[in-house]
This record gives sequence, structure tokens and C-alpha cells, in this order.
Amino acid sequence: MNALETRKQIQGLLAVTQDGVFGPKSLAALHSLINTPDEAPWPTTAQDGVHHVMASSFADPADVAAFRKCKAMGGSDQDCFKVGDNGIGKWGDDCTEGSGPKCALPPEDWLPKWGVSARHAKVLVTIGEKSVVCQMDDTMPHKANIHNGAGIDLNPDACAALGVHPPLMTAATWQWAV
Repeated sequence: MNALETRKQIQGLLAVTQDGVFGPKSLAALHSLINTPDEAPWPTTAQDGVHHVMASSFADPADVAAFRKCKAMGGSDQDCFKVGDNGIGKWGDDCTEGSGPKCALPPEDWLPKWGVSARHAKVLVTIGEKSVVCQMDDTMPHKANIHNGAGIDLNPDACAALGVHPPLMTAATWQWAV
């Protein structure tokens, strides 16, 4: 077997396109696998509507402060999103601490179900033994552009309800709470 065939086989195990090119999507899937608990199913596809993913955080006070500092120094929004978050969701909603449990999902997860009317969709998120219903008031990048392996982002209030503290990267499940 040659290197191309080996890469394609690995991509098959990661449940991504088996083209032999290890780009952002393959790397994100590998990172997700590395951070997935040993007992969790793989690939992390939804079973009975439950998605097994890694959860990260957004819009926490340090995140917002870093974004504002960057802006004060003349940075563009694009530059400042690389170091922090403005705390404002895709549809203009406040996602900062005190705004209630909020989450963000990649467009591939919400567009097929909700289309452009995804604002305020209810998402049941579970970490360990704790669960919370979040409002989806923001979006994540497309899955091919997620480099840390996260499948859901949680704001500070969602983290607090789940007993975790930002910044975080931890195993979680989510499902639509409709």
C-alpha cells in the first residue's frame, strides 16, 4: 500500500471524503477523534438525533475583552475574531454572560432543518450528568473551517448551567429540543 492509499483509508475511518488530501476537514475530524472519550461512538454521527461532539466556549468575559482590546487598537472584525469574540450572535442577539444559555452550531447542522429561520432554535446540550436547553443565537464556521474539532460552542450561561467553566473543550451531546 502506498501513502495515498493509506491516507484514503484513514479518511474512511474518520468519516470524511476519501480523496487522500489531508486538509482542514480531515485534520478537524482527526482532532475530534483524538479528543473524543474512549467510550463514545465513532464516527460522531447523530444516533437517534443525538450528536456526540466536542464542546468549546465563546463570548466569555475574557473572550469579549480580547476582542474589544483588538478593536481599540484598530483591528478589523476579521482580525479581532481571531483573538476573541464580540458577544453578538449571527442574528444580532446578545450572547454574553447574563443573556441566558446560548449555543452556536455549524451551518451544516442547522441549515438543513431550519434554513434561514434558525434563530432561537432550542438545543438540548448535555455534559456528564447535566443538561440545559440553549437558544441557538449564533453560528460556528462551516465544519471544514473548524480546526479545533469542536461541534458546538457554549456561552458562559450555558457553561454555568452545565457545571463547566470557559475556556473549555470537552465531550458533549446535543439534540434539537423541539
